[in-house]
Amino acid sequence: EDDVLVLDSKTFEGAIRANPFLLVEFYAPWCGHCKQLAPEYSGAARQLKQATPPVPLAKVDATAEHKLAEEYGVRGYPTIRLFIDGKDQEYTGGRTEQSIVTWVTKKAGPPAVALADVGAAEAFEKEHALAVIGLFDEATGRAAFESAARELEDVMFAYSTDARVAARYSLQAPAIRMRFPHDEQVALYEGDLQNAEEIGRFARAYRHPLVTPFTGESASELFGDGRTILFLFRDQDDKGKAAEQELRKAAPSLGRRLLVSVAGSSEPMDQRLMDYVSVDPEELPTVRLVASPMASMVKYRLEGGEVTEAAILAFVREYESGRLRPHLKSESPPMSQTGPVVSVVGSTFNTIVKDPSKDVLVEFYAPWCGHCKKLEPVYREVAKMLEGVGTITVAKIDATANDVEGIDVEGFPSIKLWRADNKEDPLDYDGDRDVDSFLAWLEEKTTHPFNREELGR
Repeated sequence: EDDVLVLDSKTFEGAIRANPFLLVEFYAPWCGHCKQLAPEYSGAARQLKQATPPVPLAKVDATAEHKLAEEYGVRGYPTIRLFIDGKDQEYTGGRTEQSIVTWVTKKAGPPAVALADVGAAEAFEKEHALAVIGLFDEATGRAAFESAARELEDVMFAYSTDARVAARYSLQAPAIRMRFPHDEQVALYEGDLQNAEEIGRFARAYRHPLVTPFTGESASELFGDGRTILFLFRDQDDKGKAAEQELRKAAPSLGRRLLVSVAGSSEPMDQRLMDYVSVDPEELPTVRLVASPMASMVKYRLEGGEVTEAAILAFVREYESGRLRPHLKSESPPMSQTGPVVSVVGSTFNTIVKDPSKDVLVEFYAPWCGHCKKLEPVYREVAKMLEGVGTITVAKIDATANDVEGIDVEGFPSIKLWRADNKEDPLDYDGDRDVDSFLAWLEEKTTHPFNREELGR
């Protein structure tokens, strides 16, 4: 079907045995992402049928083949797995025709393809959107080049020792050249040919345009890259278009040291990103820097109103010099505290939680979180039991509306204890969520002792 094998429980094992390499998509007929992937997957199937070695692409309706879906850990759609000699691994590439082809080709063949002559080099660049060619002489080793090639799954690498190939590009071996479909279209590597990490950084820097539109497809690529991301959020009005022009003027001066992206405000994906990096629609157009996007995700805000080329470049310089302070969102502090659990917001966090005279237990919650709602009466009872212990504060903070510098909340609820004698290294609570378990853990972990047997007397 459209060059894709259709498999079921009767044909699946036979297809695995018959093909040393086989890419399989587990899909659901009603799944929107699967429908969006279908033409890209079919296009990749047509290309990979002609590859050396050929790699067939297949699909399984996971809603009809429950046992197969369960066996291969299908939890969402589409789930794609690559089978090599019967052993499967997760597909981690992109969802475009070319990214599928590149990822599979890298897995099925050597990390870098040998190019025999000029014709082979020209065909290689024509076939692959992101193409790196190493031009080597007999005296220069390729180990670092091939090591970088293994690490970059979405960029194709090739090499040649033919001097005529180097001459075709007006280069002299050893040299590395990268071709890509955007901006300058060609870049030459000027670093250490024996440094795999540096070669990898070079290829990663040029695989994205100077300015990348934020979309469902590019989101995973941007956040998966690991570099700091500079986002412009704007509407499609005159002010927004002017801000984007200023960003595009600034981008070449940033030297690809960070990623640059433009996001709108009307699509659900844009709105989720705005919420994620603390952007209010009233601010648009506005700029955010997101550092460590794969870890703690520290956010910085361009202050001062108008978005100009000069303001953007100064903003990045301040960030790179270490002088910029993170942008932390905060609700307004409550007018008064009611009940045994102390309500904390971003602006009061350090005052309350970092108080050196107190052991402070903090629940990071989300208003929509079912587990948080279930915990609420238990947590309130813990606080009530401890009201008579003057050295302990039981607190909570809405982590969707408040940021705390240095704290990365990965799930809700997250509960942490800041001990009186160590405010830099909070302890994570991972015990049972009942009153007795909380009290027993606190009795053991707090700096200031208390006797839980005497609580409530």
